[in-house]
Amino acid sequence: MLNITREQMIKLPKTDLHMHLDGSIDAKLFVELAKHLKIDIVGEAAKHGINGLTSGSVEEINEKVFKKEYNNLMEYLVPFELVNCVLRTPETLEEVAYKIACDEFAEGVRYFEMRFAPQKHWKPDFEWEKIIKSVDSGLKKAMNEFNSKDGVKARNELPYRCGMVLCAMRMINPSVADYYGMLHNLQTGKDLQSLAQMAAMEIAQLAVDSKNNGFLVVGFDLAGREDGYPSGEHKQAFEYCYNNGVQTTCHAGEAYGPESIMDAIKYCHVRRIGHGTQLFRWKNIQFKNSDGTELSDEQKQEYARTIAERMARERTTMEVCLKSNADTIPALRDLKKHPVKDFLKYNLRVALSTDNRAISRTTVTDEYMNFVKLYDIDENTLRQVCIAGFKGAFFPGTYAEHRRYMSRAIDFYDEIFGSRGPFDLPIEKT
Repeated sequence: MLNITREQMIKLPKTDLHMHLDGSIDAKLFVELAKHLKIDIVGEAAKHGINGLTSGSVEEINEKVFKKEYNNLMEYLVPFELVNCVLRTPETLEEVAYKIACDEFAEGVRYFEMRFAPQKHWKPDFEWEKIIKSVDSGLKKAMNEFNSKDGVKARNELPYRCGMVLCAMRMINPSVADYYGMLHNLQTGKDLQSLAQMAAMEIAQLAVDSKNNGFLVVGFDLAGREDGYPSGEHKQAFEYCYNNGVQTTCHAGEAYGPESIMDAIKYCHVRRIGHGTQLFRWKNIQFKNSDGTELSDEQKQEYARTIAERMARERTTMEVCLKSNADTIPALRDLKKHPVKDFLKYNLRVALSTDNRAISRTTVTDEYMNFVKLYDIDENTLRQVCIAGFKGAFFPGTYAEHRRYMSRAIDFYDEIFGSRGPFDLPIEKT
């Protein structure tokens, strides 16, 4: 096993490809912004079914909202709606984007993608372009600040790069956000699933327009409940992105079986899968034969292997979020049972990510340290996974520029990892 300290891990160049903005604002900043905006945290929490708050203090938020443990995915999603109440002004959205980007850089991340659902931030006086511009400004401020440092220039370090991934939702609730309420009122008579498809298409168009207008938008994602809401229902939105140069990912196989992953790959042109923890849980497959009969156990196992083989051949990146998966999936409370080792066994490209830094109380460094310690990871596998993130990135530039950046990332990694690297931090192997 590789014996590496946190200090050494921080020095290594890493990525964070699956990170939600609204799940990564820490309690201190949330409380500060709420006070600035004169928002009653206790009252706002009650609106979203979070009862028991009395003061709305940082300590109380950390105890009762950003919990140490969640019972299931639905409970885990509750804090998001509360947090978003402070993320509907240009100033707060920019500040949060900037501070998260600073936190990422501080632990050795050199490329990361901030994903968010613009429709959760929309208000009549805070529309699409203002939302995108706010996050874009925060990220660019952080990039410019860190890339101008003397140390980065003097040692020709790997520059800091960021991108944005816009999230559509598989399902919508008109009472959750002003945008959904507006859409529901304008499209009377439409069922919620049709409205969700319309909303997803609008986010896809926003992603393409934002990319073409020079913002850091690099990708499109679909999130939300999988069971009963297949990604294939949003095929039109994915195809629009695919045909217009915006890369795609999809939350799939997190809370539903392997067929959810196949649906995203087959119908949505995705280059990455968010979570995918159910890939090898073949007993959960509900897919049936063409005559309507159940698949045999052998057929189910072969179905899962076929998906894994296709992902390996097509170099579809698996966005793995260890702590988040332990929070949302009771069967993975013991992270030694996480299928990440099986992903590597099948030669899948694995990119470790945080998902939600605040709600899951995690950091990129935590994710990597757990990965090394829990799964007996050696030097070569650590290098493989670190570099996989750079390879799987939806880089904001041309393919040639991405290739050059990947090459620099590999060289920078090897320079630091070596015992004679610029930081003189030899890594012991046991």
